[in-house]
Amino acid sequence: MSKIAIFSDIHGNIEALSSIIDDIKKENIKEIICLGDVIGIGPKPKECLDIIIENNINMVLGNHELYSLKGTDIADNMSEGEIKHHKWVKKQITKEQRQYLENCNLTIEKEINGKNILFEHFLIDPNIKEEYPFYNLSIIKDESINEIVNKIKYDLVFIGHEHNNFIINNKLYDIGSSGCRKDNKTRYAILDTETFNIKTKIIEYDRKNFEKDLLEKDYPDRDSIAKWFFGINI
Repeated sequence: MSKIAIFSDIHGNIEALSSIIDDIKKENIKEIICLGDVIGIGPKPKECLDIIIENNINMVLGNHELYSLKGTDIADNMSEGEIKHHKWVKKQITKEQRQYLENCNLTIEKEINGKNILFEHFLIDPNIKEEYPFYNLSIIKDESINEIVNKIKYDLVFIGHEHNNFIINNKLYDIGSSGCRKDNKTRYAILDTETFNIKTKIIEYDRKNFEKDLLEKDYPDRDSIAKWFFGINI
């Protein structure tokens, strides 16, 4: 039985990533796809990218990788604190890691048993030719995402970016964030490529060690990040 493991938005949480990789190996799943945003927000962007590369994980670029590759000017209304944070992240990334990211694409497309499947960080606006290709997250709040999904030519689409997971029309699956967690649980999805069943696995990670990493590394915008993305008041 062939399976694909899928996760997204690790955001520098090496403890969550390590737990996911260990669990995938226990499941004996050979193919892994990461939907981007491995870096940014959390305390260990470089170390997380190392794990992605060392495990030969297929990865698409998220907006945080684009900020490191193309600069923060591609985003609208970014605060001074956010800009400083992304400059710090960029400095953590090695030359070899940057070359790896430059070779990653925005999408991965697969044809499996007659079904066309798309993997991307978030829905890409075909009308945008700029450096930042993704629709604004507001399409979820105003529900225009439903119309967009109805027009998608693929049988299945897997995305991340919105940290809360959701499903639309049994076609679009937002995996949610595996790294921006406020408890000791992380998550990833398993796609059975024979039945096309999709299972979400909830597993534990070393939350105490993650909090220790976060508190020990005083990086730009850390205190605000700790509160809003990880539920930690510093």
